[in-house]
Amino acid sequence: MKKELNYYRKLSRWVLLALSLVLLFLGYRASKLQFDYDFEKFFPKGNDDLSFYKDYRETFENDNDFILISVKNNEGVFDLEFLRRVKTFTDSLRKLPHLREIISPLDLKTIEKSPIGIGFTEKPLFSLQDEKSLLEDSIRFTEGNPLLSEMISVKSKSLIILIKNVELISKEKSDELATALEKLLQKQEFDELVSMGKIIGQKVYIQVLQREFLTFMLISIFVLIIFLIIAYRSLWGIIIPLATVLLAVIGSLGLMQLSGASLNMMTTLLPVIMLVVGMSDVVHLIAKYLEEIRLGNDQLSSLKVMVKKVGLATLLTSLTTALGFATLIGVSIEPIKLFGTYTAIGVVLAFVLSILFIPAVFIWLKKPRVAISKKVYSGWHLFLAKVFVLLCRKQKVIIGLFGILTIISLWGASKIKFDYFLMQDLNEDHPLMQDLRFFQTNYGGIRPFELAIIPKGDYKIDDYEVLKEIDQLSNYLDTAYQVNQMLDPTVAYKFVNQLMRDNKNEFYRLPENPKRFEYIKKQMKPFANKAEWNQVVSEDLKMGRIFGRMVDPGSYAMLTKNEKLEHFYQSEINTEIIDYKLTGSPVIVDESGRYVFKSVFYGLLIAFALIAITMGLLFRSIKMAFLSLVPNIFPILFTAGFIGFAKIDLNMSTAIVFTIAFGIAVDDTIHFLSRYKQEISSGRSRLFAVRRTFISTGKAIIITSIILLGGFGSLLFSSFLTTFYIGLFVSLTLVLAVITDLTLLPLLLLGKKKEFSKTSV
Repeated sequence: MKKELNYYRKLSRWVLLALSLVLLFLGYRASKLQFDYDFEKFFPKGNDDLSFYKDYRETFENDNDFILISVKNNEGVFDLEFLRRVKTFTDSLRKLPHLREIISPLDLKTIEKSPIGIGFTEKPLFSLQDEKSLLEDSIRFTEGNPLLSEMISVKSKSLIILIKNVELISKEKSDELATALEKLLQKQEFDELVSMGKIIGQKVYIQVLQREFLTFMLISIFVLIIFLIIAYRSLWGIIIPLATVLLAVIGSLGLMQLSGASLNMMTTLLPVIMLVVGMSDVVHLIAKYLEEIRLGNDQLSSLKVMVKKVGLATLLTSLTTALGFATLIGVSIEPIKLFGTYTAIGVVLAFVLSILFIPAVFIWLKKPRVAISKKVYSGWHLFLAKVFVLLCRKQKVIIGLFGILTIISLWGASKIKFDYFLMQDLNEDHPLMQDLRFFQTNYGGIRPFELAIIPKGDYKIDDYEVLKEIDQLSNYLDTAYQVNQMLDPTVAYKFVNQLMRDNKNEFYRLPENPKRFEYIKKQMKPFANKAEWNQVVSEDLKMGRIFGRMVDPGSYAMLTKNEKLEHFYQSEINTEIIDYKLTGSPVIVDESGRYVFKSVFYGLLIAFALIAITMGLLFRSIKMAFLSLVPNIFPILFTAGFIGFAKIDLNMSTAIVFTIAFGIAVDDTIHFLSRYKQEISSGRSRLFAVRRTFISTGKAIIITSIILLGGFGSLLFSSFLTTFYIGLFVSLTLVLAVITDLTLLPLLLLGKKKEFSKTSV
């Protein structure tokens, strides 16, 4: 025996050395991980709408590369000193890096007929010479100048400056611009400055990600340490389990960095999942080891039994958990795909470390004393034995209760809807959300709106027939669809028509007479190459653009808007002249969310099937395949019912909660069934086998679930609502899974037994 022990100790030395070298390297790589929040990585790959959008923005511009800055003056907008300061501020903005264009109401120009009656002349909308000229300019505004009405809010006593940054800006350049802008804004002394844009939101999101990544890690580690102190009351009982799971986390993050991946909102969850899932493996292994020691076996024999009997079950739970996450690899959205990939790899890595590291360390330690835990052990035994008797006696009540809850949950689940809002991950009291609300209230929102107009046949955008249809469509978008700050190919013609009619507001429209239109069209030639014109009409005149911004109603409400728009197009627009296509980044995001929702649902079905097949082949029983699924379908269904009744909308990130929950919750079922199989193989009767399994495995299931709840509970402290909801939903599902595994599963294994009423502790 001593010779065999020395052999395994020597082997363990090499195992520990190899693990140390590999993990030191991976730890070094993990230290170089970067944080990334590239909004466009949430776009699905290989999507036709995405391909169209990419071509569309090549023709015109990227719809999301802008920054809005609101400047407020408590004395009102039309204050000469204030406007001069705004002019100076605007000039300083032009010195910022990576900009394309800055549009300020003070830089806008109006076009007037030449005094000699030939051609047009440009004139600044604001001269800023003196109070008298400013008064005239303000009167022009109150008369409804369309160029100013979208950029000045008399109600909020503010005006906005539009900054267009370099298109498809890299993260490095984006951070550089955001930092420079932040420093410039801090130097200003206006009554109020409000800014909003993709680069600002991206910078804030990354800062929150970095903070929460560390916060979740520390909270999870703290929870695990508290649990380990209570459970094992020894130094080794804290250090060994904690070291095992931390090494798994470090290894997973190192592999991420080696492959060139970055941390994003999804992958920041990986350490928490790794900590709690890895600890679940460790607890089951250590529980079996201590059980064998308690039975009087020597150290080496106990370790062998631990690896042989619990190792297989732990391998199965790791593979099924990894399989659940691996179904996300099929989702063609990069952050979700990366999350599924590296979490699956991490779960397998955690198993490998557990099965190698724990025996290798324990074999060098003294045989643990378990006398202190005998009282606790008998207490658990007595408690679970009483619960088992109660289950057997209340079989019909429990089965009936599950039936009622299933019907209620199906009703609730039918109420679930997918919805997504701009920056909905932030709490309402977050400064960025308050800035968003400001622009929603005073300047018609910041959600980009993009619609492509495609003339049919030989028609071109500047044909009178096409423009008349576009005008109808634009009027609908303005009044019914509620697009604000909108521009389209008809605007220039309307403006020139107004100029030619002594600048009277009632002539800001397309001419009703086609001949009059042709005359206006000739007057338009000097403007054909202007940048403003090229923003709404393609060079070959085969595509037009209607764009603007709108208050974000959420993706669910947008579905209704789009259906009504399609009905208007079919009923009111001549479909033989023009076609249209909604596009832009919000449209792609909305479609991505619905795509993720469907993909996760089908992925979950695939996971169900694969796990059932795996368990069926392993146990060589169709019944076992069925039993491996049923206790885990109910918790997911009940959680879905809760989500529906609570009216919590799912988005592309929270939709994956069911995959996470199923992949983790199925572990307890597998541990239960594996122990049951061992008991049956030992010649036990079905009743006795279920009872022994319930008592022996029940404790480990409850303890590991408490660990999981502690880990996922840390997500409830997140500033991101998506992360908060993932923590809430997974925690709820895990609680329900424990209840199901310790109530419904034993009853399903037992079937109908007359001796239930006579069962005793």
